[in-house]
Amino acid sequence: MNNASIAPCGVICDICLGFQRKKNTCVGCNSDGNKPYHCTVCSIKSCEEKKGNEKLLCYECIKFPCRRIKSLDKRYIVKYGESPIQNLKKIKDIGIDSFISIEKEKWKCENCGYLLCVHKEVCLNCNAKNKFFP
Repeated sequence: MNNASIAPCGVICDICLGFQRKKNTCVGCNSDGNKPYHCTVCSIKSCEEKKGNEKLLCYECIKFPCRRIKSLDKRYIVKYGESPIQNLKKIKDIGIDSFISIEKEKWKCENCGYLLCVHKEVCLNCNAKNKFFP
């Protein structure tokens, strides 16, 4: 996990199934290369407010949280128990480096130390139960 692991919307790419899978691995929101179509055409990343700087985090915008971010947040809370808006607020409050350190520990599998996946109920490395899966 590093600064590039945090999408502008507050999603943590490292805990995504696409990023963790072995075959056809996603490179993450902030990197060039293989990613799902919906990520390449993301309306949040290409928002007009960013004016060509897609790597700005959305909390830096005067319209934060906008309708798009609120919709994404609602979906993530319901499906995965994770809030991109809360992630962005934490980053704003404590800084991205501290946020990443905390999240690395938070998402570490208690059994094997591998990062858990927000989309799966078990660790992709050792099949231990994911403590965060709703």
